[in-house]
Amino acid sequence: MTHDIINSSWPTRRQTLKGVGVAAGSAALAIGAPGILRAQESPLVVVSGGGSYEEAFRKAVIDPFQRETSIKVTYVSPADEAKLKAQVDSNNVQWDVVEISAPAFRPDASKYCEEIDYRAFDKETLDNLVPEAKTKYAVGSLVFSTVMGFSTAEYPTDKPRPRSWAEFWDGSKFPGPRSLQSCADGSSSTVMFALLAAGVPKDKLYPIDFDKAFASLDRIKPQITKFWTVGAEPGQLLSDRQVAMSSAWNGRMQVLKDQGAGADYQWNEGELGPVHFVVPKGTKNRVGAMRFVAYAATAQVQARLNNLIFYGPLNRAAFKYIEPKIAVRLPTAPENIEKQFFRDLAYWGAQSSSGKTNTEVLVERWTKWLVR
Repeated sequence: MTHDIINSSWPTRRQTLKGVGVAAGSAALAIGAPGILRAQESPLVVVSGGGSYEEAFRKAVIDPFQRETSIKVTYVSPADEAKLKAQVDSNNVQWDVVEISAPAFRPDASKYCEEIDYRAFDKETLDNLVPEAKTKYAVGSLVFSTVMGFSTAEYPTDKPRPRSWAEFWDGSKFPGPRSLQSCADGSSSTVMFALLAAGVPKDKLYPIDFDKAFASLDRIKPQITKFWTVGAEPGQLLSDRQVAMSSAWNGRMQVLKDQGAGADYQWNEGELGPVHFVVPKGTKNRVGAMRFVAYAATAQVQARLNNLIFYGPLNRAAFKYIEPKIAVRLPTAPENIEKQFFRDLAYWGAQSSSGKTNTEVLVERWTKWLVR
């Protein structure tokens, strides 16, 4: 699911924030990452998303890495879990770094992913990466947030708006049709919001009480016009006034807001979705791959990327190099991150008592509930 986001063709920050007054060639983007020893090494194949993300990723990460290390990088998109597994299973690994989280959080992670060698990371980076970014088989690259969006025609700034999912669920106090994300692909946000609406605190969401979550969903179901599956849908529904409010991805909402498309959003009780780099088991260039993911995790490199596109850095020190008017629009800005909660990828990848992963349990429950 996360790579629907990575692959989305959002306008870049340069295209959408012309009024901010910070050009891509500004001092913030001119900052280089910490120097690393130059060496002639084998080329790397790095796999991630396309569209605007590829443009920003090449400019902020790949091009500087090649200049500073003399290591050639071939960029491939999109990232695909099935292809990664097929390469490992056939002992024909063609990729060195893949920006995709799921394989690192499944029970068979050790079969498909190399352990991250954190000896390749400098101390400042390790000290400033959030805990969710430092895992055994993956290192965080960025984070997006699923937030609560509004139609500004239905809820202008002078009219009360729901500030929590409990209020989003309250159709009598806040009338109007709603939209929420489908869980058919394993996306967890709607179930998490249902638990929050049922009174579960943010720090007590896991392990998931599926019975409570779906009982809460029963209450909101009559108010839902559509369970969306594509990131562009909520903004369209809101700007066309087909719904009064919806869950949505933060970047999509910020672009619409900047374009004056009749939509706004708020951060409270948003779900933070981290995305990670993994190194496929059996890569032909393990050392180079570890150098690349260590480089991409540094504060200056993450700042360059997040100055260009609406994702949040997972290195807290990156905000020293991000222009303040941009920083406040990012999910992991200090004033925003404290209002939200992280998706627990380890929980969703773990096996339940039934022998299925918790994600598979969610999809099964969702499919049955939807047709009731």
